Amino acid sequence: MRFLGGFLCAALALAECNPAKADSTVDYRVGTGWTSNIFLDPTDLAAAFSEAKLSLRGSLALEDSHLAYALSTSVRRVPKYRFADQRTAGLELGYSYDLDKTIKLTLKGGLEHRRTGDIFLALPGALIGYRRDDVFATAAAGITVDRWGGRNHLTATLSNLNRGKAHFTLAGLRPTQLEAGYALFDLTGGHIRPLLGGEVGATVQYRASRIDGEERKLYERLPAETLRGSLAYGRAYGNGITLLAEAGAVGVASPYLGKTVEQVRPFLKGELTWQLPKGTVLKAKLARDIQLTDIDDSLGEDVRTVGFSLEKAITEKLKLVLAYEQAYSDWLYYDYRTRTKSIAATLTYTLPKGATVALEYSHLARRENDKAADFKVNGLAARFAGSF
Repeated sequence: MRFLGGFLCAALALAECNPAKADSTVDYRVGTGWTSNIFLDPTDLAAAFSEAKLSLRGSLALEDSHLAYALSTSVRRVPKYRFADQRTAGLELGYSYDLDKTIKLTLKGGLEHRRTGDIFLALPGALIGYRRDDVFATAAAGITVDRWGGRNHLTATLSNLNRGKAHFTLAGLRPTQLEAGYALFDLTGGHIRPLLGGEVGATVQYRASRIDGEERKLYERLPAETLRGSLAYGRAYGNGITLLAEAGAVGVASPYLGKTVEQVRPFLKGELTWQLPKGTVLKAKLARDIQLTDIDDSLGEDVRTVGFSLEKAITEKLKLVLAYEQAYSDWLYYDYRTRTKSIAATLTYTLPKGATVALEYSHLARRENDKAADFKVNGLAARFAGSF
């Protein structure tokens, strides 16, 4: 925990030196728990863990501009499998400038260091693990123009994940890179305007993933492009219902895509919130899109997600949240499918000054074409969180 202590000292020093310290906030969270499957795979290895997260966020208002920043760090310790310990540290900066009364320029950037661990090989009576350091960087520039009866926006984002070498727990194995990194370019533009008591919008998005030529062959990770067009409508109704619905089509292209693969697919995004009497909130969501990052396939995945949640205020300070989510993923390069179901129940008690204590139970089940890859996870966790 010395790493967190050093970060806390730096965060407090920065908050004290900030001329707009009233806009600075320190968020913290500590917790402990147990999971039946710490590695989320068919090995089904149970373990206890402890975790902590600390972040500092703030802003500084300048003449005709605004500067925002956020620093964060987190750790997770797994005493039974120390190579599975996790640590992250990140910095985000944002700057916005009013070019005139109707035009705003926005610049954002971020850098995060991630240290993670996993299983390399599980044998009867022997377990070989590894640790790895990755670096994720992102930069974005956008412009917003309030003209032509609404708001027009255009944003370009470039992100890059640099994979580090794996350092194994077995002496004699040399450090080796196990996965490919990637670069992702995202260009999104759209128009939003009032309509029928709500807002209607049109969006066009282009995304392209790039993989280094050598890493394509070594790790079977392939580039792809997507182009999406969609229409959206959102409105808050007087009976406590808030609706956001977006629909369109998304196309995918790649020289490595099979000829029989469907290249144009539906795009969906829907969110519904219903404020019921006696402190009850019902939420539902529906989504479908093609993902090019954080995937198991070599090229991309068509992911469909459905989720529901129920929030109930049992007392003024005690709240219960029940959540269910189901995700289907169709791989684009390989003829393969996965299905993931998860449920969670969280009981949260609010302490004086806004701090909270939460107890959570979670269950996850993953099903794949290859039955040997199926696994389940059950977990319990207790967390304490707050801000100052």
